[in-house]
Amino acid sequence: MKHAGNAFKYLSLLLMLLLFPCQETLAQNGNVKGTVVADDGPVIGATVRVKGQPNSATVTDLDGNFVLKAPKGATLQISYLGYKDKEIKVGNGPIDVTLESDAQALNEVVVVGYGTMRKADLTGAVTQVDNKAFEKSVTTSIDQVLQGRAAGVQIQANTGTPGGSSTIRIRGTNSLNATSQPIFVIDGVIIDSDGSDNGNSNPLAGINPSDILTMDILKDASATAIYGSRASNGVIMITTKRGQNGEAQITYDGYVGWQAMPKKLDVMNLRQYAEHYNAITDAKIKPASSSWLRPELLGNGTDWQDELFNTAFMTNHSLSLSGGNGNTTYSLSAGYLNQDGIGLCTSFKRQTLRGNIDSQLKKWLKGGISFSLSDSKQEMEKNWDIIMTALKSQPSVAVRNPDGGYDGPDDQWMPDNAVALAEIKTNYAKRLNFRINTYLEATLVKGFTFKTELSTDYNLNKTKTYQPDYKFGVRENTQRDGAWYKNDTKYWSWRNILTYNGTIAEKHNINVMAGQEMSQSYWENFAVSNSGYLSNSVTDIIAGETTGANINLTQGNQDGYKLYSYFGRALYNYADRYLLTATLRCDGSNKFAEGHRWGWFPSAALAWRASQENFLKGNEVINNLKFRLGWGATGNQNVQQWAYAAMLKNYTTSWGVGVMNANNANPALKWETTYSTNVGFDLSLFNSRIDIVFDWYYKKTNDLLMMLDLPAFIGSGTGSKYGTASNPWGNVGSLENKGIEFTINTVNVENKNFSWRSNIVFSLNRNKVVSLDTETGTLPQTLQIGSETATVTNTVVDHPIGQFWGYKVIGRFDKPEDFWYKDANGNVKPVALPEGASIATSPTSGGVFIGDYIYEDINGDGVIDNNDQTFIGNPEPKFTFGFGNTFSYKGFDLSVQFSGSYGNKVMNYGRRFLEITGSTSNQLTTVMDYARLAKYDENGPEDYRNYYVVNTNTTMPRLSTESGVNKNNRVSDAYVEDGSYIRLQNVSLSYTLPRKWLSHIFLNNVKLYCNVQNVFTITKYNGFDPEVGSMRGNALLNGVDYSRYPSPRIYTFGVNVQF
Repeated sequence: MKHAGNAFKYLSLLLMLLLFPCQETLAQNGNVKGTVVADDGPVIGATVRVKGQPNSATVTDLDGNFVLKAPKGATLQISYLGYKDKEIKVGNGPIDVTLESDAQALNEVVVVGYGTMRKADLTGAVTQVDNKAFEKSVTTSIDQVLQGRAAGVQIQANTGTPGGSSTIRIRGTNSLNATSQPIFVIDGVIIDSDGSDNGNSNPLAGINPSDILTMDILKDASATAIYGSRASNGVIMITTKRGQNGEAQITYDGYVGWQAMPKKLDVMNLRQYAEHYNAITDAKIKPASSSWLRPELLGNGTDWQDELFNTAFMTNHSLSLSGGNGNTTYSLSAGYLNQDGIGLCTSFKRQTLRGNIDSQLKKWLKGGISFSLSDSKQEMEKNWDIIMTALKSQPSVAVRNPDGGYDGPDDQWMPDNAVALAEIKTNYAKRLNFRINTYLEATLVKGFTFKTELSTDYNLNKTKTYQPDYKFGVRENTQRDGAWYKNDTKYWSWRNILTYNGTIAEKHNINVMAGQEMSQSYWENFAVSNSGYLSNSVTDIIAGETTGANINLTQGNQDGYKLYSYFGRALYNYADRYLLTATLRCDGSNKFAEGHRWGWFPSAALAWRASQENFLKGNEVINNLKFRLGWGATGNQNVQQWAYAAMLKNYTTSWGVGVMNANNANPALKWETTYSTNVGFDLSLFNSRIDIVFDWYYKKTNDLLMMLDLPAFIGSGTGSKYGTASNPWGNVGSLENKGIEFTINTVNVENKNFSWRSNIVFSLNRNKVVSLDTETGTLPQTLQIGSETATVTNTVVDHPIGQFWGYKVIGRFDKPEDFWYKDANGNVKPVALPEGASIATSPTSGGVFIGDYIYEDINGDGVIDNNDQTFIGNPEPKFTFGFGNTFSYKGFDLSVQFSGSYGNKVMNYGRRFLEITGSTSNQLTTVMDYARLAKYDENGPEDYRNYYVVNTNTTMPRLSTESGVNKNNRVSDAYVEDGSYIRLQNVSLSYTLPRKWLSHIFLNNVKLYCNVQNVFTITKYNGFDPEVGSMRGNALLNGVDYSRYPSPRIYTFGVNVQF
């Protein structure tokens, strides 16, 4: 089969090295020669054995050749993972064997907690994405590959900045206070996801995608409970490539590419801006300006989007060396990525080094070590709102003056020069990661193995910011400020695992594993800042006006937590028909007080392989049918360190420095626990030409860990004038997730020269807060932009998590009669107006007037105030999906992958500040279609009863500012849009040169490829991109789009060469 799975090649070669250490001796004296091939060329590492002689075996070399001692007439058995076994008799001449692909066996081995398992033996919900998906995607971060390829996994980009993070949700949001990201287990090293929700920080960005062999997503509790306290959000197992037996193989993979803006927002050009400015002055909102007397004579002016965004270059190079002889295999790889961002002065550079070695040290003992080193630098956006700054910049302002300096506005209230800010400010992060895992595995007696494993993960993170003084037009900053942040983390884990694997009476297969693990996470961080630098050319912290011990230490602390765990798993398999898996993990954490430290996390799962029953064996249609049922519990300990104990802190008073409570302790804190039930089936039809995996699940999280909101007068809460003790943590409620998901893989056409394969992925999740024991029973989430703080989402019992919260626009005052309505009894009543507002006597007198929005009076009290806020949209999709097709013809491979989301809403928060009809900063062109007012009687009074809206088909309000009495730009459903989309996520085309072209040179394989990412998107959404993750990494700000950094369209061309 074309490009047989490399994952299984490596695993099978390692296994064969252990089973056949004497193969070289056998081959030297052999008298049978042969070649093993498949439809795409020689099969490397196929097992060839003499039937009935277990000690007479070998493996094929890089050219598929083998030599084996066997008498004439003997039967040879040839096997290789992913292909059907074959037997052939020894004759007089060489033996040529052609293996046929076995689609079902291609996914025979998956990685699970603390081990591997045959896919046929799985009882839980596990999805595997192999290295073929990475080859087709050409991504810079491995989380992007999962989008649309793994059922039950929702991926949303938090930002398009190079090295930025994504929101990853496996079967919904499971926690309200902490991250809902899964944990990542990379070659046995657990990477906690704390902080990975942050928009710029992405722990996966330090991994070279070329190093990945497989990603296994453990979704239900029966699969994840073995990881206990850290697995409530799911587990993603990442396995990197390992060495294989045979001659050393060198592989180079490199590509170059460029990135472009897929879409621009339609803001006003200079001519449009002048026309609109004149309309604003006619409405007496702003004084007239001679600059805009003749708009028709003006050009387009400065396009700030073209100035801030550009076509960006990227390049990637990977070099790997792997091989092995006899008892030892090795792999070593290095990678370099240099990606400029489409946003000015943003970039991501990464250097990686990875290696591993596995060796059969003695007949009964094997060991190995793997390591990875990643060094990256990320140039981030210089201001978190720099894109909005550019969008609001007047098109009359140039980027530079005639003398070469930066231009700026002539109005103090207009934005700064966004290009200048991007070029002169400093904001970068440097991250160094070192990860190592080493093990020894001893076979004590037949069936019993003992494995001890030590893992460490070190992260050194530094961020530097510097803002120089500047003067852009009338905008001036006289202060020079700098800051330096350091955050280092250390993690180590030591595991000891005893495993028994045996078969009783041929039909009863038992696998029992028991283990113990201890781990510790430690971190230290501090931040220093300074100001008053003598020069912008020297920006070290000590170059400021404050030096030595007096440098402003804004924060600094060190802490950590420890886990001590016991775990076990038992798998029972009867005749490959009835399967039972049970796990139990017990975690002890020092984040909880005595009496609450230990959490117990059990799971159990059953599976029935009905296709192995006599009534289905040999069925020509159904060749695999397995029913699965699982239940389990996982935990969450993401709570502030020492929340259960009373802490002290320094407090400065007029009488000196003293100490007082730093927090309100809660010694009754206990584990947050998620209980999950899963029902599913696996079905393969027509010799695995159609594979279907279906799951239904229900998850309930109890004892939600949250910081309680107490009244400030009791001395609780940050900034309280009555004290400084932080609010206490508590277990305050529960929530649930339920849904269905399915995957369909099909082999549509399969012959010698052409194949066509398809896949469909569908995921549906519904979440709801079941209980919430806060003071109000709600959890509002605010967002501060400038001096304004507004509630944008709210979490309420019996409703989904983090729904948009605001006012409902039910109309507009288009005519005088709209200020009145008749109630059910026919009584005429005034329409509700904002608190303290009245109908204006004229368009300029202040108050509510014709052309303003009408808001729904939810509580019917006749006043529009905070009590009239309600749910205005749900950011969670009704379902997500992905579908793709792969075509292969001789040496050509074409892959097309779509992804999509339906039913989710996006709060286009940027429109609140880009559709202010009376603003003189630049706006979207939609404001030009503002509600135009006219008089019934041109000679009549200015009274509202003499006005009406002319263009009633527009949705815009009249010309007004954000300070207007009616607040037409308040948070409302006017800014909530349909975020559904279908995206052509990836198109990949490659050509593998025929082997006969390379037979006379030192090259083994050459593949040329090109790739386009983010090709096009079909959507009704008006922002840059409908795929909006969690703003600032906050799960309760999911779907809020304040003009986030756009995801680029990426074009790449590359070559893969094997020596």
